Amino acid sequence: MSYEGIGDEHHATLGTIMMRKMQKGIAAIEFSLVAPLLILLFFCLAEFGWLLVNTVMVMNVASSGARFFASQRGTTTPYTDTKTQIQKSAAYLTVANLSYSTSVGNASCSADATCAVGLNNAVLNGAVTNATVTVTYSPYKPLFTGSFPGITNLLPSSLSFTVVERAQ
Repeated sequence: MSYEGIGDEHHATLGTIMMRKMQKGIAAIEFSLVAPLLILLFFCLAEFGWLLVNTVMVMNVASSGARFFASQRGTTTPYTDTKTQIQKSAAYLTVANLSYSTSVGNASCSADATCAVGLNNAVLNGAVTNATVTVTYSPYKPLFTGSFPGITNLLPSSLSFTVVERAQ
């Protein structure tokens, strides 16, 4: 009878146990090195998502305002009605931070009378004229302003979109 293999199995098991004991804290050290990067990645994704959501909302407001403004031919208060439409479209934005401008063709209009004349003349003699609305959301507020100093230098201070529609 030979007993050569019995001791080897015991030593292999004992060696494995000793290795596990020596490596007990390695996972904690690895996590402590990776955790700050994961947290930073989480905050960056959250901030980018916040910027993207605000961008889409401002773009929607501008698009809604332009569609509405382009269809206001024949009305007496197109500028005021467009302002109301823009404010209603900005459900989740701070309405006080919104500003907008309108133009018909190449002529800017900022009153009901000039906008009404421009829209009524836009389709004379088969002409094709554009109605333009520019919406600016300023100041844009980042999600984590105080948490990360200097983040405001990386992000836009305002969001602005111009949408052009054909006057109808």
